Amino acid sequence: MAANEDPALEGLFDSNISPSSQQHSIAQAAIESFDQVLTMANKHITDLESQPGAVNQPLVETERQLKELQAEKKAIEDKKRKYLDVVSARRRIPTEIVGDFVDLACPDPTTRLDGKPPFLSFLLVSRGWYRAVCSTCRLWTRLHLDLKLASEEAIRHIVEKATRWYSRAGSLPLTLSLSLSSSNPNNHIFIDYLHSIANGLGTLEMRVEMATSSDNALLRQLFRDPDSKHIPWPQTKKLHLNIRSKDDREREIQLQDVFTHPRKQFPVLEVFTIRCDKIISKFDMPWDALTTLRLGPFGVAQGRGMTYCSILGSCPSLRSLHVGIEARAGFDTRHFIRNPRQPAVDITLPHLTELSVEHGFICENACEMLLGRLILPSLRSFSFRYTGPPSTGVFSLVPEALTELVIRSGNSSTIQSISLGLDEGLNGSIAFEELDRLLQEVPVLETLELAGDEIDIGLMDILPKGLNALTLQLALDTAKMEFQRYITENPSQRVRVRIRE
Repeated sequence: MAANEDPALEGLFDSNISPSSQQHSIAQAAIESFDQVLTMANKHITDLESQPGAVNQPLVETERQLKELQAEKKAIEDKKRKYLDVVSARRRIPTEIVGDFVDLACPDPTTRLDGKPPFLSFLLVSRGWYRAVCSTCRLWTRLHLDLKLASEEAIRHIVEKATRWYSRAGSLPLTLSLSLSSSNPNNHIFIDYLHSIANGLGTLEMRVEMATSSDNALLRQLFRDPDSKHIPWPQTKKLHLNIRSKDDREREIQLQDVFTHPRKQFPVLEVFTIRCDKIISKFDMPWDALTTLRLGPFGVAQGRGMTYCSILGSCPSLRSLHVGIEARAGFDTRHFIRNPRQPAVDITLPHLTELSVEHGFICENACEMLLGRLILPSLRSFSFRYTGPPSTGVFSLVPEALTELVIRSGNSSTIQSISLGLDEGLNGSIAFEELDRLLQEVPVLETLELAGDEIDIGLMDILPKGLNALTLQLALDTAKMEFQRYITENPSQRVRVRIRE
């Protein structure tokens, strides 16, 4: 019996090192020996338990022998587990497979340097796994840093850690999510580091908090060097910019002073996001090269030359578009969409397949105006969501505007998915008629999502025949109960109808 640990296996029991073929054979032989001993021990225990009151042996002696056998059995099982661990398949996984496994297990390995990385547990498995994870470059390409309140010492420490972190990313494009505040006097420390890695950044997500809307100093420092020359970002394909101002006054943010030579600054830019809680003056970007755009919410000063429509008219290559519209005190949001002093011009986006729109309170007319200007012959997916407080009058505008867009674009045979979040829902006759009209225009629709207070059960009678999935999110319990009762009475509908809480 292999009761004692074999010297040939020394070092394997306290580590996760892969055994050699000889060590694997020794461990396997020991396991077979343990199995034989355990079989005999189990037989003795069974015999003693079946004869607890034997005449020739006191009960106390029987119990003592049982305890000894059970203790011996447990000790052998513990040793067997150690040898089973030695021959575990986990130890024999090639490091490149470990790296691929961790890569798949962490689809979004974005890490805060003040927290634990999402793949920490894999680092702790063994030295081999540690090396495999460290050599999986993609895991080390993403960081999220919030430096709004960071001290000088903290920022210097973060720069050191970020340098070590990104050094394991190899030559892969880096992703950085960064939050800064213009009131922090230590920003220049990290900005110098940011400029040093600008050549390697593939994605830059930036949230900037400014003390006043007229304070562009921080933005200029980020994208221009001390000599006021633009900083090139030669690999940056994705730029996400979210600007917030603590100033209650409505002043324009002058981005043209920040992006002075956008085509030279971002020669390969494909994805751009611009959001701001203030008014933005006209600025330029390589709009015609963008394939994905998240536009707004932000305000536009009337007659200053830039509107949502003027930007979209410069983006012929778009495949995906998200538009956000929110009201600004003292402004007509329709003027954010287009300049009323200029003739209305239709905007054709020939390659756009995904469109999502969000709007807040009293912005439904602006939303309708935007949809009324678009021609989207390749559109496959449309999503709408009302993000404001409970309101009235919103529900009937979007289905009607979307129907007109479909007719104008001639894309009845391409739209496969529609999602409508309509606040009060579709219980009114006008709203329901508009939805019916819309569904008649999209016969190949496969997925429909509707959210609102309540939706008329008559919806089930107007659905396209090819619809595979209907998702309903209803605020009123009475509406939920009505649809649940319908599904109960029509079990064939359970496959395609889901009521979300």
